[in-house]
Amino acid sequence: MKIEVKYSGKIINLPSSVAQHMAEASYEDLCVIIGIYACQEMLGAFDKYIVKFSESIGVGIEKIKRALAFWQERGVISVEGSFEADMPMVSASSSVPTYTGSQIAKFVEKNEDIRSLFLACQAILGKEFGAHDHNNIIYLKDNFHFSSEYIMLLLAHCKELDKASWAYIRKTAQNLYDEGIDTYIRLEAHFADRKNKNSFEYKLRDLFGIGKRELSRAERDKFERWGELGLEIELVRLAYDITVDKTGKASVPYCAKVIENWISSGVKTYKDALASEEEKKRGLASSSFDANDFFEAALKRSYSKKKEDK
Repeated sequence: MKIEVKYSGKIINLPSSVAQHMAEASYEDLCVIIGIYACQEMLGAFDKYIVKFSESIGVGIEKIKRALAFWQERGVISVEGSFEADMPMVSASSSVPTYTGSQIAKFVEKNEDIRSLFLACQAILGKEFGAHDHNNIIYLKDNFHFSSEYIMLLLAHCKELDKASWAYIRKTAQNLYDEGIDTYIRLEAHFADRKNKNSFEYKLRDLFGIGKRELSRAERDKFERWGELGLEIELVRLAYDITVDKTGKASVPYCAKVIENWISSGVKTYKDALASEEEKKRGLASSSFDANDFFEAALKRSYSKKKEDK
């Protein structure tokens, strides 16, 4: 393979130190450093051009700030002026910013509801916050621009899953943001949809291909009974497979008969139902006859009869 580098128009010269840190740099970090060297006419008053710069490279302003901190920490660029004071520093081992005490104080000063948010989040997670916890709350506010209600709902969800580490919370926040779930209403609808999909009724609807239509009275009665009995979805799925094999369609009434037969015989788990069906198959196999044996016996009887007639 041969690659030819083609130069046309303006050429961007990057220092070799950029290449030394490419492995640890994020996509946004690389976009920002290339953009800086491509738009050097903006650098003298960068704070005035940052919106235009953000639009030209397709990277948000807060991510530009973190990228500038990233490259400044590695000695690739230097940043002077008030703009630098607002930037959180990024540690080499993580893309999560570490805010200084003065930066946290400044953030609290600009956001009147942050104190009450700290207290609410402490109550949700059931622990007293330290600097690391405050950093993560500010990160969610500053990086994603989530509302306080959004952050509280997110933390409550992670706590309910017993996955309330900040690493998990940040990863979940990033995934949600990337999916466009960036408002409280969207987050609430997202969690409600996930909860619905985990429900027993949803799984039954999916199994029988019912979708979102209204259940018939008979269907609802059967589904509610199976739920009250605490049946495993695997057991219902096994009954469904038997139903389709026997009738050629997804019949709830027939499936209910299969399940009722199991229950009347003391079968209430998928494992027991599977064993019961295997036992039935073995019973049928032992009671059936071989066609060759039948014809052989018939021939013997016929041959014996002919001998007797003679």
